[in-house]
Amino acid sequence: MKNIPQAFKLTIVSIFCVSIYACDNKIEEVTGTTKQHDDAGIQTIKNMQSAYQGEKTATAKYLAFSKKAEAEGYHNIALLYNAVSGAENIHAGNHQLVIEDAGAKVSFVKPKYTVKTTKENLTNDIKGEAFEATTRYPDFLKTAEMADNQIALLSLSYAMKTEQKHKFFFEQILGDINSNTLKSLPSKYYVCPACGNTYTKAPKHCDFSFTDRDKFIVFE
Repeated sequence: MKNIPQAFKLTIVSIFCVSIYACDNKIEEVTGTTKQHDDAGIQTIKNMQSAYQGEKTATAKYLAFSKKAEAEGYHNIALLYNAVSGAENIHAGNHQLVIEDAGAKVSFVKPKYTVKTTKENLTNDIKGEAFEATTRYPDFLKTAEMADNQIALLSLSYAMKTEQKHKFFFEQILGDINSNTLKSLPSKYYVCPACGNTYTKAPKHCDFSFTDRDKFIVFE
């Protein structure tokens, strides 16, 4: 696994529970025929390409949404969008490493998205993050597990868990807009450089990757 940055590489040693299924401190044995295993391996890299494109698009989209929020006077919402954009870019980087570790190259990405009002953007973002966290990434994880691709499992798991948190943040902010309580929004966010996990208060170690908080990226 050469060329994998230290922040991501170090977390591979804690790979014992990155599967979406419960495990007893060991990687589950892959079942099925050799052909099924090989087919799953090929499909996993295709899935990683799709996930990479999605995360690169999200990176650009959330930056654009940040500018829109700032233009509408929502500074703290713009701040969250900046942090989430940074997290999505970390996911894209992790996915890219998995692809390159398999001997492939990432596809060119030309982000396509539509910027609406901040309230409309948040509404659509909640749906998008929910799809990522409950459908897309779980499906990709199942295939990666069949392929026994452990670094793919790690990268996909990090992204899936983080998207769940992003959905929560967006839901919370949309609720604040609707109730006119935006002054209660956080003025600082922390992003783990290894997994993209996003916080309003930094724990001693990242909940997902166990990265020390002094390595977190701060958005304020």
